[in-house]
Amino acid sequence: MAKYLIGIDIGTSSTKAILISSNGSIIDQEKASYQIKTPHYGWVEANANDWFEAAISLIRILATKVDAKDIVAIGIDGLYAGSGIPVDQSGKIIGPTLIWMDRRATHEAAEAETIVGNKELEKVSANIADPYYGFTKIMWIKKHHPDLYQKTAKFLPPESYIIRHLTGNLSMNYSAAGNLAGIFDIDHDKWSNSIAFKLGIDLKKLPQKFIQSTDPAGYLRDEWAKELGLKAGIPIFNTGVDVGPATVGTGVFKPGKITVAAGTSMSAAMVTDHPLRNHNLIIWPYAYKPTQYYYNFAGANTAGAIVTWFAKEFGIELTDKASINELNQHSLNVPIGSNGLIVLPYFMGERSPLWDSTVRGTILGISLKTTKYEIYNAFQEALAYAIRDGIDQFGAKPDGVITLVGGVSHSKKMVQMVADVTGKTVLTTKTGGEANLGSAILAGIGIHEVNAEDVSKWIKIDQKVSPNMKNHQLYNRYFEMYKKAYQSVKQYYKDFSSVIDKK
Repeated sequence: MAKYLIGIDIGTSSTKAILISSNGSIIDQEKASYQIKTPHYGWVEANANDWFEAAISLIRILATKVDAKDIVAIGIDGLYAGSGIPVDQSGKIIGPTLIWMDRRATHEAAEAETIVGNKELEKVSANIADPYYGFTKIMWIKKHHPDLYQKTAKFLPPESYIIRHLTGNLSMNYSAAGNLAGIFDIDHDKWSNSIAFKLGIDLKKLPQKFIQSTDPAGYLRDEWAKELGLKAGIPIFNTGVDVGPATVGTGVFKPGKITVAAGTSMSAAMVTDHPLRNHNLIIWPYAYKPTQYYYNFAGANTAGAIVTWFAKEFGIELTDKASINELNQHSLNVPIGSNGLIVLPYFMGERSPLWDSTVRGTILGISLKTTKYEIYNAFQEALAYAIRDGIDQFGAKPDGVITLVGGVSHSKKMVQMVADVTGKTVLTTKTGGEANLGSAILAGIGIHEVNAEDVSKWIKIDQKVSPNMKNHQLYNRYFEMYKKAYQSVKQYYKDFSSVIDKK
């Protein structure tokens, strides 16, 4: 009898759901989109009700695609929700969620650096103080909205919030705890009471039960089983922060491989058996075997997001394939370096490896002869440069191959560009690299319906693209100018941020 698994990925701009068989066949995929809010300069908020409604509606749809009694497990992951969802004692949402992209907690990050110091923060959590991290956002809420902080019983990641509703159980994946940073002791897999005390953060406002992605977080309650059309009592797995399951979805179950996920944002990651401290990376426990393996990555806040912005502002409909093909076709004729354009893709500041909250997106070299196709190409090159910058943080490279997943991997032009800029062979997959698939796989492993060793057989290599070394040599020169451009403007943006703050 066939058995089926559901994977749910709560993303920044949409929730994606997948239904697979326990042998890896994809039965169906569904998606629900929503909007984030940017109420002020550097602020990015989300409404957690959107996440809940999207997840519930998609599970309900997938439950109709096969005999519901044969759906045996659900895995749920989520975007890094920064501060987490503030809920009261009854579990009701009482405020917006300050997601990973939000950069408002600059003063709180500086305060944490003064009170504790990056040396101690990195020693304990493997991470430094930065507005990206949830612990600084919680400090911001406490300082600027003390009533909200006081009323908040728990700050919950999106996957924890949804699973609590469906099962009645509260847990937090190790990866989500580790990505809060500062107050998580990564070597001992627990909250750091000493650092939390110094920073004035009440640890009782966070989940106390840490859970692995392959251990059931709870079991579907009767009332929700009826609502969703599923069997009561099926196990639900908390699979943590999305990029971890996404990497599992490429078949990574042991250290050494480099995986680049490029969608709205970008992460260039390597799994290791020890945290890569002092590399300017973001580090937390991996989605698979979190007490043994670590996920180390550099991340661009705005990757595909800048192409979406470009298309929107230039009146190009991204859902229109003809428009996308026109952009790609015409920009193929643009030479390396986009006729003198360099784009810095830091539209919402930047996290690892720059750790710069004040820098913003910049187009250098524009003239009256510049065309939209040159700008488009320069945006694509900027993403490729960001990928190379991230990979360079790993130091000694394990090999000359990277696996590229996410929306960018569907563009032949971008895949070749990434190969040429990095000088590495790029693999893309027909399946794999989607967090919802990884979550379904982890749930399958948890109920012993999936063997981790078999997953790599599911991942079908779609492309193997080698770099054009002549292009790579030329891109080396432009990459150096890309890095020099940032060094030239970073002080300007730091100074200018004080002007913006006064408005």
